[in-house]
Amino acid sequence: GSIVKQWYQRRVRGGYIQKYINSQGFSVVRSYCGHGINQLFHTVPSVPHYAKNKAVGIMKPGHCFTIEPMINEGGWGDTLWPDDWTAVTTDGKRSSQFEQTLLVTETGCDILTGRLEKGGQPYFRD
Repeated sequence: GSIVKQWYQRRVRGGYIQKYINSQGFSVVRSYCGHGINQLFHTVPSVPHYAKNKAVGIMKPGHCFTIEPMINEGGWGDTLWPDDWTAVTTDGKRSSQFEQTLLVTETGCDILTGRLEKGGQPYFRD
């Protein structure tokens, strides 16, 4: 079933995301998270991508947010360069990040950033 549907607790998604990423031999960074989308770009709620997070609240129809995990080859640790923008892994291994914007609906969710071609298949799967 979908991990994005109405009345689910917000913190539940992170466990599913981390479990999948770990099962593929990778880790998920814990310093960054997804966020709400509204009139302000980066707004509440915070959307952690790891298990045992402290996100509060439930998803309701009309909520719009991103899921955008940073996925590392090694450990989940990261550090920020002095430019206050560039994030790198603490172990020097490669990392990747992607983002999808979702809208909670009465029946599940719509992926607002979904690809129109190829049945919505993400570009990174090409």
